[in-house]
Amino acid sequence: MTVSADSRKLAPRAEPDTGDSAVIRLHAYLWERFPLLANGLLILSFYSSNQFLAQALSQPGEPMRYDLSSLLGCIAILCFFLHMRIFDDHKDYAADCRHYPDRVLQRGVVTLRELKMLAAVAIACEFALAAICGPAALLAWLVAFAFSLLMLKEFFVGDWLKQRFLLYASVHMLIMPLLAMTIWSFATNQYFWQIPSWFWLYSLVSYFLAFNWEVSRKIRAPEDEVEGVDSYTRLFGTYGAAYLVLLIRVISTVLVAMVAHHLGLSIWFYVLLLLLFLACLVGFFQYRFQTSAKTARRMEIYAAIYIVAFDLALAIELGRTYGLRINGAM
Repeated sequence: MTVSADSRKLAPRAEPDTGDSAVIRLHAYLWERFPLLANGLLILSFYSSNQFLAQALSQPGEPMRYDLSSLLGCIAILCFFLHMRIFDDHKDYAADCRHYPDRVLQRGVVTLRELKMLAAVAIACEFALAAICGPAALLAWLVAFAFSLLMLKEFFVGDWLKQRFLLYASVHMLIMPLLAMTIWSFATNQYFWQIPSWFWLYSLVSYFLAFNWEVSRKIRAPEDEVEGVDSYTRLFGTYGAAYLVLLIRVISTVLVAMVAHHLGLSIWFYVLLLLLFLACLVGFFQYRFQTSAKTARRMEIYAAIYIVAFDLALAIELGRTYGLRINGAM
C-alpha cells in the first residue's frame, strides 16, 4: 500500500531526460511513483497507531512514548514500502509498458537496473535498522521480507492468481498484518509469537484499511475503463465497488471499536470514528450521484484521508489517555 501519482492525472512537470544524473532521474521516479511526503505521512500514522497499541498492551498504564526505536522503525517501514513499490514496477513492467507508456520508467528516464540498486539500498537499510533494534525486530522483519519476495514472485502461481483479481489483492494485502507484527517487535523488543490477540485484531484493521485504499484507487467511471486493465468497477459494477468500500469501512470501524472497548478509551474516540466515517461518505455520494472521472478520483483521495485519519485517531486517543513521553534512547 503505497501512494503514487495516478497515470491518468499526472501533472506535467519539467522532468529530466536520460542525460541527467542518476540522482535527478531517481528523484523523478520517486516524485511519480513514491512521493516521500505523502508516503511518509501515511507511514507515520500507521507506525504510531500500531506502536502505541503495542505499548498499551505490553505495558498497561505506562505512558506512550516516542524514542530512538520509533525513528528507526519508521525509516525501516518507509524503506520497506519503497522496495515493495520497486518490486511491483519490476513484475508489472511489461504490462505497464502497454498501458502506461508515459511513466518515467516506461519512457526510460530510469532503468530497471537503477531501480534494483535503489531497492538494494532500501533493503540494506531495513536490515541494518532491524538488527540495531534487536533480534526480535530482525526476525519479524525477515518474515515480512520473505513474504515480500513471495509477492514479487506472485507466490509462483502468478498466471492463476491474476485471473482471480479479488483473491490476488486479498493475498497481497496480508503484508499489512506482517508489517504491524514488525512494528510490535520494534516497539516492545518482544518476539511476534508473544503478540496478544488484541494486537492481532488491530492488525486486521490495518489489512482492511489497506484494502479500502486498494479498492478505492481502482474505481473508474465507465468512460475511463481501459481494456486489459483490471479495476474493481469492472469486477463489481460501476457502483458495486463503491458499496464494497463502505462495507470495508464498516468492518474496520467495528474492529477498532472492539479494541477501544478493551482498552477503555473514551466516548470521544467513538464520536471521532463516526465523524470520520460520515465525512468520507461525501466522496461516496459524489461518485454515486455524479459519476465521472473526477468523482471517481475523489474516492481515492477520501480513501487516503481515511487511512491516515483513522490511524492517527487511535494514536492520538492512546496518547491522550495514557500520556506521551519523548526520549532519545531506545
